[in-house]
Amino acid sequence: MNYIILDLEWNQCPDGKDKENKDLPFEIIEIGAVKLNSDRYYLDSFERMVAPKVYRSLHHITKDLVHTSMKELMKGADFKDAAKDFFAWCGEDYIFCTWGSMDLVELQRNCRFYNVEYNFPMPFIFYDLQKSYSLCYDDGKSRVSLETAITEMNIEKDLSFHSAMSDARYTAKVFELMDFDKVKDFTSLDLYDIPATRKEEITMCYPTYSKFVSMGYEDREALLQQSYLLCTKCYLCNKTAKKKIKWFSSNQRTYYCVAKCDAHGLLKGRMKIKKTDDGKYYAIKILKLTDESGIAPIRDKQLLARAKRRERRHREREKLHD
Repeated sequence: MNYIILDLEWNQCPDGKDKENKDLPFEIIEIGAVKLNSDRYYLDSFERMVAPKVYRSLHHITKDLVHTSMKELMKGADFKDAAKDFFAWCGEDYIFCTWGSMDLVELQRNCRFYNVEYNFPMPFIFYDLQKSYSLCYDDGKSRVSLETAITEMNIEKDLSFHSAMSDARYTAKVFELMDFDKVKDFTSLDLYDIPATRKEEITMCYPTYSKFVSMGYEDREALLQQSYLLCTKCYLCNKTAKKKIKWFSSNQRTYYCVAKCDAHGLLKGRMKIKKTDDGKYYAIKILKLTDESGIAPIRDKQLLARAKRRERRHREREKLHD
């Protein structure tokens, strides 16, 4: 299996979000990629400039970052041709690697907008090398820029940053030097396309946590009525862990719980409600082993949520009396 180290540059509406095309908030203007073999040795590279069709002027942020002009971009390929060439270049047996999680989302969004067929698997697994770098050399939660990683690894800065090809090459260099065996089990999931049915729903078990992704529902209420989402099975033994703190939320977007597995101890749960581009609501649920110190913040959140509910009920009663 080969590794495809992908980097994209994109432009956005120069006149602000109010005037952007909601189906294409970010339009790809450059594709850069490096292909490494299974031993992480260089095989080939791919580069295309893409002529924009939607945003014909550069946003000021893009103008400050990229090293090209709109005049040069207009000489580039149509996105359809560039994308088809790129997918053909990738081959058959590969996995994507990116710095951060946005490139694959925007690649798929641009493909959908321009009616380019893409056949990514479900689940769509890739390596977020920014996350991998943090797991290797930091706390696993912090995220550093590509340039910071290059500096920390003493890699020569012989290319300019914020060019798709240059950034893909830099990312490949970090990947080549990284202690990858230490973190290779921690893949990432791209969720631009979510499971269409219960049968396709995703459960991934990693060394220190599990992740579940539900299918999409027409509205939030329909999603939250699905009792199976509230299940807390220990990812080590697959037995149901008994709730110590039932699922709760203070903002209707993120829910928390605490459960106890008889064999493996305390589990903390976090469930986020998200929305797709086409308006479907879905849940991402993460369960992780923890201890008493790990559940203290959840107890604090629960107390705060209860206080907010009491305050809200008090205000509603006051309105009735008025």
